Amino acid sequence: MTTHAIEIRRLLPADAALYRDIRLEALRLSPEAFGSAYETESVHPVEWFAERLAHGAAILGAFWGGELAGIVGFFAAEGPKRQHKGMLFGMYVRQQARCAGVGRLLVESALELAVQSVELVQLAVVKGNEPAVRLYRSMGFVEYGLEQHALKIDGRYYDDILMMKDLVGRD
Repeated sequence: MTTHAIEIRRLLPADAALYRDIRLEALRLSPEAFGSAYETESVHPVEWFAERLAHGAAILGAFWGGELAGIVGFFAAEGPKRQHKGMLFGMYVRQQARCAGVGRLLVESALELAVQSVELVQLAVVKGNEPAVRLYRSMGFVEYGLEQHALKIDGRYYDDILMMKDLVGRD
């Protein structure tokens, strides 16, 4: 399939079962990439996920061949001192959809949403996830720091690479 067959749209409460399924898959298969845990979210019913989609940050979904193949979240910070910044989070692309352009389209769509409300976008990516780091760099994100021991899973620490993209092009 080509990238033309990929549809990106904001997930709605009606998509809660699909969102719950992919979110739990992400937490189970890539626990080091997310601040939350499978054990924490798997106990929540579909209605909890519907509530998140209705009242939380924007969650974008990539539909490829009729299936939800990837997700990414975006939220703008609140308050007069931080409202110029936004955050990409929760990026996940299912194994069968990797290298098909799904991740790039998700980030592009999130940035289109972000530019409407913020001046810069930040994200954290686990150190060692080279495909994700390459994708973000190719889209203009730059590293600005490293959060050591960002997560601890089963006694092992994981560091987060902190990245940002300036949307207004100033130095």
